[in-house]
Amino acid sequence: MKKIIKTIIANVLIFACLITIIEVSIWGIENEILRRQKDSFRAKGLLKFHSGIKHFKFDPKYFPSPETGWGRAPEGLEFKSKPIVLFGCSYAYGYNLEKEQTLSYKLAYLTKRPIYNRAFSAWGIQHMLLQAENPDTYKLLPEPEYVIFTFINDHFRRLYVLTFMRGHMLNEDFNLRYKEKDEKLIQIKNQNHFFNFIKRLYLTNIIYNNLYIEKIKLKYPNYKEYHNFALKHFIQSKKEMEKYWDNTKYVVYFYDSFYKDDELKEKLEKENFTVITNKELTSEDITNSKYMTADYHPTEDAWNLLVPKLAERLNLK
Repeated sequence: MKKIIKTIIANVLIFACLITIIEVSIWGIENEILRRQKDSFRAKGLLKFHSGIKHFKFDPKYFPSPETGWGRAPEGLEFKSKPIVLFGCSYAYGYNLEKEQTLSYKLAYLTKRPIYNRAFSAWGIQHMLLQAENPDTYKLLPEPEYVIFTFINDHFRRLYVLTFMRGHMLNEDFNLRYKEKDEKLIQIKNQNHFFNFIKRLYLTNIIYNNLYIEKIKLKYPNYKEYHNFALKHFIQSKKEMEKYWDNTKYVVYFYDSFYKDDELKEKLEKENFTVITNKELTSEDITNSKYMTADYHPTEDAWNLLVPKLAERLNLK
């Protein structure tokens, strides 16, 4: 019996040492990649080794806070027309753009409407749903004429991954995620300490995010599954907003193309979403360097081209 116990203990120690070696190796490699990329996560030096889990927290009363770089201030509040609310990620937020260069600013002053920008970098459809579920959101936003979600292909991946990118992985920033239960999406709270320990491992993130999600879950044969999961986020968000807003119209703006996008477009339209694609707005190649930065975000020229066409498509002029 003692021999069995000693064997078990020895194996556990060997396994723990092996995991530690792997974790330290991944930590060093990923830090070096971030350094070479001059990533903002490395701006203050080496990221700490397992510095502690950071759960996603959001209080609509404190968003946006432009003075701290947390979101964009509303634009066009001097106008008296019904407003527009924007949701999405860094595209809608205006990553690396001055406020005058962004979608929200240009849309506000072209259409003479107040624009409330509820988007931020690294976010996805689930961040719209989180805001839609919170009653405080509606204390801050007047009923809009339109809700517009700017959608990109990567939003499928963001619904599933444990952490958004390598910087978030090293910083242990847990991604906001939902799961289906009783035909409803509910937020994953990450309250189990044992599972949190597993999820925080760099090795777990690489296997789950990079191998399982990107290489298996999001492969083309599975497109109906991940399309439908995204669709449920849109539908539930809309239903939540309709509890407070009676006359709002809902738009999903496909900024880029993705596999079988026409099928998702059709499903959204059946749920009374208006779907607009850039293919409908322009024949220009918006992936070239004039319209997209080296880190794959729209430039001011992109919004100069697209905003008037988007406004015309929605009869906002």
